[in-house]
Amino acid sequence: MLRRERRRREPQERSRRRGWEISIEGVAVSGVTLFILGLSFLYVLQTTALRSLTAEISQAEERLVSVEEINRTLSFEIEQSFSLERVSRIARERLGMVEPSVVRYVPLSSGD
Repeated sequence: MLRRERRRREPQERSRRRGWEISIEGVAVSGVTLFILGLSFLYVLQTTALRSLTAEISQAEERLVSVEEINRTLSFEIEQSFSLERVSRIARERLGMVEPSVVRYVPLSSGD
């Protein structure tokens, strides 16, 4: 009778041990799976952020080129606005100024 009880107990103990081992393995596999899924999620998130930032950089570079062109145009206009020819033309046209007339002086010699 003692042998029968031992035989009954041994399979139950083995199944308990196996159940424990399976659950540890299951937890380990689940943990590894969750870790891999987490890394995959982070990869997708970082890739999306990188693409977004790359698009922003591209737009900023396009705006920079446009602003530099406007800056060159305005610099040229500023240089032209201070030219003597332009100032003289505006003085004649808008302000009614005229070129000074040339007065020639003839020295008189003294007859002494």
